[in-house]
Amino acid sequence: MHILSFLLALLIINISTTALAIAEPVESSHAITSCVVFTAPDFSWQQPNGKTEHLVSLRGKPVLLLIAPSPHSAAFHHQLRELKGVYERLAAQGLICIAAFTKEDGRIPSNIPFVTASCGMDVARAYDVQQGFAVAVIGRDGNLDCLSTRVLPGQRIYDLVDASYTTQEALRRQ
Repeated sequence: MHILSFLLALLIINISTTALAIAEPVESSHAITSCVVFTAPDFSWQQPNGKTEHLVSLRGKPVLLLIAPSPHSAAFHHQLRELKGVYERLAAQGLICIAAFTKEDGRIPSNIPFVTASCGMDVARAYDVQQGFAVAVIGRDGNLDCLSTRVLPGQRIYDLVDASYTTQEALRRQ
Protein backbone atom coordinates (compact mmCIF):
# COMPACT_ATOMS: atom_id res chain seq x y z
CA MET A 1 0.00 0.00 0.00
CA HIS A 2 2.87 2.39 0.81
CA ILE A 3 4.41 1.74 -2.61
CA LEU A 4 1.13 2.64 -4.31
CA SER A 5 0.90 5.89 -2.32
CA PHE A 6 4.52 6.67 -3.14
CA LEU A 7 3.97 6.09 -6.88
CA LEU A 8 0.84 8.24 -6.82
CA ALA A 9 2.73 11.06 -5.10
CA LEU A 10 5.51 10.85 -7.72
CA LEU A 11 2.94 10.98 -10.50
CA ILE A 12 1.28 14.07 -8.99
CA ILE A 13 4.64 15.81 -8.57
CA ASN A 14 5.59 14.96 -12.17
CA ILE A 15 2.30 16.30 -13.53
CA SER A 16 2.59 19.49 -11.43
CA THR A 17 6.14 20.25 -12.60
CA THR A 18 5.18 19.54 -16.22
CA ALA A 19 2.21 21.93 -15.94
CA LEU A 20 4.46 24.61 -14.44
CA ALA A 21 7.00 24.17 -17.22
CA ILE A 22 4.30 24.55 -19.84
CA ALA A 23 2.81 27.61 -18.14
CA GLU A 24 6.13 29.51 -17.98
CA PRO A 25 6.43 32.28 -20.57
CA VAL A 26 8.72 31.62 -23.49
CA GLU A 27 11.44 34.18 -24.12
CA SER A 28 11.25 35.55 -27.63
CA SER A 29 12.83 38.38 -29.52
CA HIS A 30 9.59 38.86 -31.47
CA ALA A 31 6.86 41.00 -29.94
CA ILE A 32 3.39 39.52 -29.96
CA THR A 33 1.47 41.55 -32.49
CA SER A 34 -1.72 39.56 -32.67
CA CYS A 35 -3.78 37.31 -30.45
CA VAL A 36 -5.42 35.50 -33.36
CA VAL A 37 -4.95 31.77 -32.92
CA PHE A 38 -6.65 30.59 -36.11
CA THR A 39 -7.45 33.20 -38.73
CA ALA A 40 -10.77 32.56 -40.45
CA PRO A 41 -10.32 31.81 -44.17
CA ASP A 42 -11.19 34.79 -46.36
CA PHE A 43 -14.09 34.80 -48.82
CA SER A 44 -16.03 37.42 -50.77
CA TRP A 45 -19.52 38.58 -51.68
CA GLN A 46 -21.10 41.18 -53.95
CA GLN A 47 -22.58 44.34 -52.47
CA PRO A 48 -25.88 45.57 -54.00
CA ASN A 49 -23.86 48.28 -55.80
CA GLY A 50 -21.74 45.55 -57.49
CA LYS A 51 -18.64 46.12 -55.38
CA THR A 52 -16.87 42.97 -54.13
CA GLU A 53 -16.25 42.83 -50.38
CA HIS A 54 -14.03 40.44 -48.43
CA LEU A 55 -14.23 39.01 -44.92
CA VAL A 56 -11.12 40.95 -43.89
CA SER A 57 -13.07 44.19 -44.47
CA LEU A 58 -15.24 43.25 -41.48
CA ARG A 59 -12.42 43.28 -38.93
CA GLY A 60 -13.73 44.86 -35.77
CA LYS A 61 -17.16 43.23 -36.14
CA PRO A 62 -18.21 39.72 -35.16
CA VAL A 63 -19.37 37.53 -38.05
CA LEU A 64 -21.72 34.55 -38.13
CA LEU A 65 -21.24 32.35 -41.20
CA LEU A 66 -23.83 29.71 -42.04
CA ILE A 67 -22.87 27.14 -44.68
CA ALA A 68 -25.75 25.07 -46.04
CA PRO A 69 -26.79 23.32 -49.26
CA SER A 70 -29.67 25.79 -49.73
CA PRO A 71 -31.80 28.29 -47.83
CA HIS A 72 -34.45 25.56 -47.67
CA SER A 73 -32.35 22.96 -45.81
CA ALA A 74 -33.70 21.78 -42.45
CA ALA A 75 -30.53 22.59 -40.49
CA PHE A 76 -30.42 26.12 -41.93
CA HIS A 77 -34.05 26.70 -40.86
CA HIS A 78 -33.34 25.28 -37.40
CA GLN A 79 -30.35 27.62 -36.99
CA LEU A 80 -32.50 30.59 -38.05
CA ARG A 81 -35.06 29.67 -35.36
CA GLU A 82 -32.25 29.52 -32.77
CA LEU A 83 -31.00 32.96 -33.83
CA LYS A 84 -34.43 34.57 -33.72
CA GLY A 85 -34.52 34.76 -29.92
CA VAL A 86 -31.11 36.39 -29.49
CA TYR A 87 -30.71 38.37 -32.69
CA GLU A 88 -31.50 41.76 -31.14
CA ARG A 89 -28.69 41.28 -28.61
CA LEU A 90 -26.35 40.01 -31.35
CA ALA A 91 -27.21 43.01 -33.54
CA ALA A 92 -26.36 45.30 -30.62
CA GLN A 93 -22.91 43.64 -30.63
CA GLY A 94 -22.59 44.55 -34.33
CA LEU A 95 -22.94 40.97 -35.64
CA ILE A 96 -22.88 40.51 -39.42
CA CYS A 97 -24.65 37.36 -40.71
CA ILE A 98 -23.39 35.71 -43.89
CA ALA A 99 -24.83 32.67 -45.69
CA ALA A 100 -22.89 30.44 -48.10
CA PHE A 101 -25.03 28.03 -50.11
CA THR A 102 -23.29 25.07 -51.72
CA LYS A 103 -26.00 23.74 -54.05
CA GLU A 104 -28.84 26.19 -54.52
CA ASP A 105 -29.13 29.92 -53.89
CA GLY A 106 -32.40 31.53 -52.98
CA ARG A 107 -34.24 33.96 -50.76
CA ILE A 108 -33.55 33.51 -47.05
CA PRO A 109 -36.89 33.15 -45.23
CA SER A 110 -36.02 35.36 -42.26
CA ASN A 111 -36.19 38.93 -41.07
CA ILE A 112 -32.55 38.62 -39.94
CA PRO A 113 -30.42 40.44 -42.54
CA PHE A 114 -27.95 38.17 -44.34
CA VAL A 115 -25.24 38.74 -46.89
CA THR A 116 -24.84 35.84 -49.35
CA ALA A 117 -21.29 34.72 -50.16
CA SER A 118 -20.42 34.73 -53.87
CA CYS A 119 -19.36 31.09 -54.23
CA GLY A 120 -20.71 28.88 -51.47
CA MET A 121 -18.73 25.81 -52.57
CA ASP A 122 -15.44 27.71 -52.30
CA VAL A 123 -16.40 28.96 -48.83
CA ALA A 124 -17.32 25.41 -47.75
CA ARG A 125 -13.97 24.12 -49.05
CA ALA A 126 -12.04 26.90 -47.30
CA TYR A 127 -13.73 25.97 -44.01
CA ASP A 128 -13.27 22.24 -44.70
CA VAL A 129 -16.99 21.55 -44.76
CA GLN A 130 -17.40 18.45 -46.91
CA GLN A 131 -21.18 18.42 -47.11
CA GLY A 132 -24.27 19.51 -45.28
CA PHE A 133 -24.49 22.27 -42.72
CA ALA A 134 -21.92 24.21 -40.70
CA VAL A 135 -21.89 27.33 -38.55
CA ALA A 136 -18.81 29.46 -37.91
CA VAL A 137 -18.43 32.27 -35.40
CA ILE A 138 -15.64 34.68 -36.37
CA GLY A 139 -14.45 37.14 -33.75
CA ARG A 140 -13.82 40.85 -34.19
CA ASP A 141 -10.11 40.06 -34.54
CA GLY A 142 -10.69 37.67 -37.46
CA ASN A 143 -10.16 34.59 -35.30
CA LEU A 144 -12.28 31.53 -36.08
CA ASP A 145 -13.79 31.22 -32.60
CA CYS A 146 -16.08 28.27 -33.39
CA LEU A 147 -16.78 25.93 -36.30
CA SER A 148 -19.51 23.34 -35.85
CA THR A 149 -21.40 21.01 -38.16
CA ARG A 150 -24.31 21.06 -35.73
CA VAL A 151 -26.91 23.72 -35.11
CA LEU A 152 -25.78 25.90 -32.22
CA PRO A 153 -28.18 27.25 -29.61
CA GLY A 154 -28.72 30.99 -30.01
CA GLN A 155 -27.41 31.64 -26.50
CA ARG A 156 -24.20 29.74 -27.32
CA ILE A 157 -23.60 31.99 -30.33
CA TYR A 158 -24.24 35.05 -28.19
CA ASP A 159 -21.81 33.75 -25.55
CA LEU A 160 -19.12 33.14 -28.19
CA VAL A 161 -19.51 36.67 -29.57
CA ASP A 162 -19.64 38.21 -26.11
CA ALA A 163 -16.65 36.27 -24.77
CA SER A 164 -14.28 36.80 -27.69
CA TYR A 165 -10.74 37.91 -26.91
CA THR A 166 -11.28 41.42 -28.28
CA THR A 167 -14.44 41.94 -26.24
CA GLN A 168 -12.74 40.72 -23.07
CA GLU A 169 -9.72 42.96 -23.73
CA ALA A 170 -11.99 46.01 -24.14
CA LEU A 171 -13.78 45.19 -20.89
CA ARG A 172 -10.46 44.94 -19.04
CA ARG A 173 -9.52 48.45 -20.16
CA GLN A 174 -12.68 50.01 -18.71
